[in-house]
Amino acid sequence: MTELIAASFAIGFLGSLHCVGMCGGLVSAMTMTRSNTWWPGVIAYQLGRITTYTALGLIAGLIGSLFANDGWLNQAQNLLSIVAGLLIITLALHIAGWLPDPFSRLSKRISELTGMASFIKAAATQDSTTPWYSVGLLNGLLPCGLVYAGIGLSLTTHAAWQGAMAMFSFGLGTVPAMLAVPALMRAISPTMRSRLLKVGALLLIVIGAITLARGTAIGQHEHGDHKQQHHNLNMDDISALDADSFCLTKPTVLNQTID
Repeated sequence: MTELIAASFAIGFLGSLHCVGMCGGLVSAMTMTRSNTWWPGVIAYQLGRITTYTALGLIAGLIGSLFANDGWLNQAQNLLSIVAGLLIITLALHIAGWLPDPFSRLSKRISELTGMASFIKAAATQDSTTPWYSVGLLNGLLPCGLVYAGIGLSLTTHAAWQGAMAMFSFGLGTVPAMLAVPALMRAISPTMRSRLLKVGALLLIVIGAITLARGTAIGQHEHGDHKQQHHNLNMDDISALDADSFCLTKPTVLNQTID
C-alpha cells in the first residue's frame, strides 16, 4: 500500500507542470481579477479538486476490489494493471511533448458547454471560499490524461479505501505546482520547463512500466516465487519441530490412557 501511495503521489507531482496549462490556467484566471492572490480561495479550490479525486478513487478502488476478490474475475486485475501502466506511459509521452493531448479539446469544449468559464468569473469576485471550492469540485471532473492515469492505478487496488487513499495522495502531489502557478509562469523559461517535463516523463515511464509488469507473466512469476518462498519457509519451520514433544502423536500414551 505504501508503494501505491508513493506512486500515486509521484504521478501527481511529476505531472503537475502539465496541470499548469489547464488547472493552473483556471487559478490564474480567478486570481487575475484581484490585485493580490486570495489564498483562502486558492486553497479552497485545491481542496475541491482533491475531494473529487478522492471520490473517484473510492469508486475505482471499489471496482478494483470486485475484480480482485471474485473468483474468475481475479485475472481481470492483471488486465487493469496493464491498462493502468499503459495510461501512465501515454501520459508521460504527452508530458514530454512526444504525443498530443487527446483530451485538451474535449476538456475545453465541456467547459464551454457547461458554462464553467462564466461560473469561474463569478466565483472569482466573491469573498467566500464556497464558490472556489465548487470550481475545484467541477474541475476534478474535466477530462484529463493525468487524472485518468491516477484512476487507472487506483483500479489495481483491492479495496475501496485503498483507491481513495491513492487518489488523495495523487491530488496532494499536484498541489505544490498548482499553488506556485503564478511564480512558475514567471520564473521558469520555456527551455527549462521542457527539460523538467522530460525528466518527469522518464520517471513516469519507469512507474508505468513497473505497473504494467505487475499484470504480465513477469509480475505474476515474481509474485509466485514470493509465495513459494513463504510456503517453503513454513514447511521448514514445521519439519524442524520435535514431533516427540507432542503427546497426541504418541499412540502408546493414548492407549494407556484408554486402558
